[in-house]
Amino acid sequence: MKDTIKMVISHFFIITVCVTAAIGIPNYFSPDHSGYPTEFPIHMLLVGATSALPSFLYYFKKEPTRKQFVIRVILHFCCIMAVVLGEGWLLGWYENTTEMIYVAICVIVVYAAVWIITTIANKTAADGINTALKNINSDEDEEP
Repeated sequence: MKDTIKMVISHFFIITVCVTAAIGIPNYFSPDHSGYPTEFPIHMLLVGATSALPSFLYYFKKEPTRKQFVIRVILHFCCIMAVVLGEGWLLGWYENTTEMIYVAICVIVVYAAVWIITTIANKTAADGINTALKNINSDEDEEP
């Protein structure tokens, strides 16, 4: 559970940075630089927090089967999409279907970015653990 809490906190920060980029970059390159309302940073923190919470779906007491894991990934994605689109509707991020689709595309891009960043971080950690285990095993083999 401790690892899951760390993952949720990590996801909060990754999601918040990705959402900030998804909002800020298109705005920066817009011809009029009209900007977003001053409450948008609070919205981004809110989205980061509420989008990180469904990561608790990845908490397993024992190793899941591939099917269980895939089902949880699909549920997780659906929860994220529902939370963000729901928040977007409540906070007035979009007024029509085209704008809602843009927000949904941003969710997909941010979801993919978080997935890639998390996968790379987990692989790096696993590689480090495996290297340490190999070193321990090779040290044991060398001792008489």
